[in-house]
Amino acid sequence: MTAALPCSNKKASCLDLVPPSNSPRRREGMITFLSRNSTRLLVTKPRTPTARDLQVPGRQLRGVHFALELLSQQNRVLAGIEIAKEERITAKGKDVLVIGGGDTGSDCIGTAHRQGCKSVTQIEIMPKPVEGPDDPQNPWPNYPRTLKTTSSHEEGCTRRWNINTLEFLGKDGHLTGVRVQEIEWQPNPAGGRPIMVEKGQPEVIKAELCLLAMGFLKPEQPAHPENVFVCGDAANGASLVVRAMADGRHTAARVHAFLSK
Repeated sequence: MTAALPCSNKKASCLDLVPPSNSPRRREGMITFLSRNSTRLLVTKPRTPTARDLQVPGRQLRGVHFALELLSQQNRVLAGIEIAKEERITAKGKDVLVIGGGDTGSDCIGTAHRQGCKSVTQIEIMPKPVEGPDDPQNPWPNYPRTLKTTSSHEEGCTRRWNINTLEFLGKDGHLTGVRVQEIEWQPNPAGGRPIMVEKGQPEVIKAELCLLAMGFLKPEQPAHPENVFVCGDAANGASLVVRAMADGRHTAARVHAFLSK
């Protein structure tokens, strides 16, 4: 997020306004700059994105985690930070279920293999994409929505589509499996979103670790004054770095235009 606010100290220099590297504001990614016309620019990164949750029975069981809980903790472990045994999330020796696709789901699969899992299964509620390279539903110049297979998938992963999660199952507070239902999507006679219809009987996928990789919620934006600019993940929710870079460049141009008035 970038905000432009009137500056009360017209003699301050740009460097004077940059907080020290160990200050709370700098650690949060917040840096203040001063323009030539004494307008203060506040540049800050968004806080941790809100992951999409799956509120079904058994969600509170130990072994059910958001994907970023595993991934961020593993980054800290690789950096040499010690994690208490009772807080450690690990796939070692476990059957792992990843709910959701995308890059985050792929990262979970690769990390599970690095940690020594017994098996990995990935399920998605949406239908399997076409294998491409062409996508009949999205012809050029639209971006083709084709099946993406990463190096993590190639290491070993059972992939299934059109699977809805019904319940997390457990024993003594720990996850033991996930009850799921195969579904199919049928056209909605009234138009709009297709209708989800159950197909066959529910089944249980054995799992001691389940990782929720279903994307992130788009932040709700309050009404901002004209001198406040929001961009990147703060505006659109968590996405790719290249999109954040492009949005940052676009927002920089908007800030420049605002200051040039």
